[in-house]
Amino acid sequence: MRKVPLSPSQGEEKDLASAFLATLYPLSSPEDFKVLYEAFKKEHPRADHYPYAYVLNGLSKSSDDGEPGGSAGRPMMTLLQDSEIDGLLIVARYFGGSKLGIPRLRRAFLASSEQAIKNARFGAYQPRFVYHVDVDYPTYEILKNNAKRCSFSIENVQFGIKVRADIRSSGRLDGLGEAIGLYSLGLGEPEIQTILEEVSS
Repeated sequence: MRKVPLSPSQGEEKDLASAFLATLYPLSSPEDFKVLYEAFKKEHPRADHYPYAYVLNGLSKSSDDGEPGGSAGRPMMTLLQDSEIDGLLIVARYFGGSKLGIPRLRRAFLASSEQAIKNARFGAYQPRFVYHVDVDYPTYEILKNNAKRCSFSIENVQFGIKVRADIRSSGRLDGLGEAIGLYSLGLGEPEIQTILEEVSS
């Protein structure tokens, strides 16, 4: 299950007076990357480098932005991939006067990025099966009384000669009629919707 950040989150790491300030962003399209990247740079105008990485729907891109090759962008991209996160990581690196070497640089970039991930709230896109029904009042009452037990909800209810409503569930309800004693209940094919729900990180 791939996760997406629900809002920006930050992380920080320091090493030998150098500071590494990371932000994890939601990313809805590759075109949004440039806007977020330029906004981040404006937030950190005095930083020396702005390496980044993003993963989105199987696409990925990274840059060390002048840091030694392989010390920032690619490790950050691997972190997103291994964590199954679709999003954008950018780190502002403030040089503290002492060179760190590639291993310590990589550790600092990853530590600040991991902290941003730890501080994030995540969601995941989940399928929902929606059945549109038109039933008589006794059938509606039976459906309503069994909703919790059978793990579905009844929404958009309209009362008329019959009751028109949507039955929503996280899984298919092919055997619902038999389960609640309404053997003639025909739900038909569901409409499949995708919604973003918060998940534990």
